[in-house]
Amino acid sequence: MRRRLGLALLTLWLGVADVASAATHDPQLGRYESRTIVTGTDLRSRPAGMTACLADVLVKVSGDPTIASDRRLPSLLGQAGSYATNFDYWDRMSGMSHHDEQGSSDRPYDLTVRFDPVRIDAALRALGRAPWPDPRPTLLLAVHVSDAQGTFDLTEAAPRGAGMRAAIRDSAEKYAMPVALPGAGPPADAVPLPGTLTLSQAALGWVVSWHLDWRGRGYDWGVAGVDFDEAFRNGIRGAMQVLSGHGAPQ
Repeated sequence: MRRRLGLALLTLWLGVADVASAATHDPQLGRYESRTIVTGTDLRSRPAGMTACLADVLVKVSGDPTIASDRRLPSLLGQAGSYATNFDYWDRMSGMSHHDEQGSSDRPYDLTVRFDPVRIDAALRALGRAPWPDPRPTLLLAVHVSDAQGTFDLTEAAPRGAGMRAAIRDSAEKYAMPVALPGAGPPADAVPLPGTLTLSQAALGWVVSWHLDWRGRGYDWGVAGVDFDEAFRNGIRGAMQVLSGHGAPQ
């Protein structure tokens, strides 16, 4: 009985009663929704997944990555489920046979959570922020890459850039930022974001630098010892922070 009561309370905390399995995987996310990877479709990973998605949405809607260090954030994230309107799962191993003893319970899933825009906007105001209004500028990434095979400029058609282009699309979706590469026909008013990615054995990963000129001021930032997924998140997140008026990237 205690166990049933505990599960009922947890379900209530999550703010939704049923699990929906997505039939298709939509690569485009709205500004008030987010996606993260969880294990199974039960309650083991869902609370942590909802928390991660809410944190992403607060940053995405406001354009302010510094929310992540706000001391008031943990108490808000503790109520993540109450901000959700619905959620669904997509099996990342869809089409592959079950090979674990528990069937599908230990398979990786994409958990997509959609949040109530009115409640998200109110939460941002409580944190001293506000939604970043449209239109958002398009970033034109001009990236020079150096690795063990040599150097190349990342373009929309560069043969060696397929994985990096996928990482850029994921980062653009995560932060709801329009992003283009050379050769993709960016709009005339696109904001240039030049950067360098250098693979370093000493750093155990990529050494990354970014530069952005905006409203008469130059901004420089970067990161070292990361994979290229984090390299592009670092660049797009930093540019978003500047363009939305929330100061210089760390």
